[in-house]
Amino acid sequence: MTLDQFEARVREFLDARRPRRAPVATEWGSGEERLALFHETTDSQERAEAEVALAWQRERWAAGFGWITGPVEHGGAGLSAEYDRRYREIEAEYDVPDMAPLRIGLGTVSHALLAAGTPEQIATHAVPLHRGEAVACQLFSEPEAGSDLAGVRTRGVREGDTWRVDGQKVWTSNATFADLGLALIRTDPDAPKHRGLTMFLVPMDAPGIEVRPLRQMTGGASFCEVFLSDVRLDDALRLGEPGSGWKVATSALAGERRAVGDRSHEMNARAMALLATLAQRTGRADDPAVRDAWVALHSRLQIARFQQQRMQATDERTLTGAERAIDKVLLAANYKLIGDLAAELLGPAFVADTGEWGTFTWNRWLMGSMGYRIAGGTEEILKTMLAERVLGLPREPQEAKR
Repeated sequence: MTLDQFEARVREFLDARRPRRAPVATEWGSGEERLALFHETTDSQERAEAEVALAWQRERWAAGFGWITGPVEHGGAGLSAEYDRRYREIEAEYDVPDMAPLRIGLGTVSHALLAAGTPEQIATHAVPLHRGEAVACQLFSEPEAGSDLAGVRTRGVREGDTWRVDGQKVWTSNATFADLGLALIRTDPDAPKHRGLTMFLVPMDAPGIEVRPLRQMTGGASFCEVFLSDVRLDDALRLGEPGSGWKVATSALAGERRAVGDRSHEMNARAMALLATLAQRTGRADDPAVRDAWVALHSRLQIARFQQQRMQATDERTLTGAERAIDKVLLAANYKLIGDLAAELLGPAFVADTGEWGTFTWNRWLMGSMGYRIAGGTEEILKTMLAERVLGLPREPQEAKR
């Protein structure tokens, strides 16, 4: 199938089911302010949104668009990443449900299953994610292993054909309603830290799992901490060989980092339009310092967009991980700079809520930008990777990695 034929099929499918999206409002005082970077709702709202997303994913699957790059033997279309990217571009023109509740499963967990799973594991766990029958979460970070993911301490001990797992995970999205978790677990405490890890699939309703939502400084609770106490996992839930967990995690994180920036450019364009109006309303549109900051920020956003377009146009098999790291570092930095400019324009109104549209809400943007320095790979770790692998700077001593 040519790309033109594929696009025609996509539009036929979407035109029959969804209306076109209305233009994004950028007028001052028009509609909801929507300046929170993290999607923050109540637990019941999240569950309801997940059900709507699952229903739309089932429609995608029935029409042949549920797993565009997936293996044909597992119900996928077997097409290249270019077709998947084009589908997402076209679908963005339509009023479709927010697919955020499914993004981890479709972009991260499924990616790991394809990289390391057996055909049976792919059929049992990856296919239901794409068929719109299950939601997944990612159990990687821990209280003492966020920046250094290889330092996870959640312990897995083999007992015959099962594993006994004890530990704690944190910053987990979807945990309150997920069916499946992808967990990085230390199974060999005597091996170098990158080699003593194993990846497991975890049924989130297994005995011994407790999920606690975390209240954030922005007021929402979009992340959770997950406690695993004497959780028993069948060896059939092990993904890859014992000790290969770091390799599987690297593959999974590649999918996550690509997903982090998918919707960022539309958000940034709206934010910049609102900032231009805010400068006028505060009487600082002609301030040379403000104009200089706005132009510099506009240039950075264009560079970030071109970088992402270059990455998405590159064959998936040739990417090294550095491209996605650059994309993510630029995204996080630009979010912060947008918030900084809003704070400069608003002054005291940035921290004191007067009720005026488009003012105090920028506070949530800036606080949310701090979270993006962690989401999808901690900024310091990604910069170290770029320094070593791209710039050729001296590598971290091996002793520090043990």
